[in-house]
Amino acid sequence: MKTLTKLLLLAACLPALAPAAAPVADTDTITTVEVNAQRDPEWIGYRRAYKAAAFFGPFVRTRPLIQAHLQVRPLRPDLPLDGLRLSVAGARTRFEVPVDAMGRAVLPMEKQAYEDDAVITLNRQKGNYYFSGRYSIRERDDGLYDASLLREACEQLLAAQRASGYRMRLLGKQCAGVTIVYPAGSTPEVALESGAEAPRALAPQAAHPFEDGSMGLYQVVTVRFADLPAGARVNAVTRPLAIGTVYE
Repeated sequence: MKTLTKLLLLAACLPALAPAAAPVADTDTITTVEVNAQRDPEWIGYRRAYKAAAFFGPFVRTRPLIQAHLQVRPLRPDLPLDGLRLSVAGARTRFEVPVDAMGRAVLPMEKQAYEDDAVITLNRQKGNYYFSGRYSIRERDDGLYDASLLREACEQLLAAQRASGYRMRLLGKQCAGVTIVYPAGSTPEVALESGAEAPRALAPQAAHPFEDGSMGLYQVVTVRFADLPAGARVNAVTRPLAIGTVYE
């Protein structure tokens, strides 16, 4: 099984993969949502997601600092992303796909699932979530990000978006910084290191994690390139959920 690591387009610039249904009333508990979802879950055809991946894959293949995922996105920012699960089921196919805390998933490239045109279902009732995509900067295991690396990653992401067909929407936009995303209410440790100076803590603020503002509020450390001294680096001691971009 090969992993499908190049999926779709940054949500800020990509239409949903399936038409969004009208929102439904909130349910009282997660348990109730699960029961309803078994009757009428949100879904998308595996073959459709596969073809989308084949189209967008080349735009990240030569840009090693960024990644792309299938993403489960809420129709309202207040809807939770915790506890999401994707199931793939067809005539001869059945498996589950992990979903991270940002709603992102990497689907396996399964020939059998493609031939079956299996269905990808979400364990939530239709009308509250939908499938789209997300570009983001790759997180590093050591948490160390040179200023030059962050700039290059932002440029790669912007270039991928433009090459994917949204050049006009991004006309005149330039990379101004990055957003380092953490769970709401957390107290992450992120510091700016520059030469012999003592590391300076970077405080998070409640903000939307990505440019499109479609998701709820997270703890976000915004790093602007104009504020970075030459040779500086960002030390994300607390591993982030995701890293986005800032355009101006």
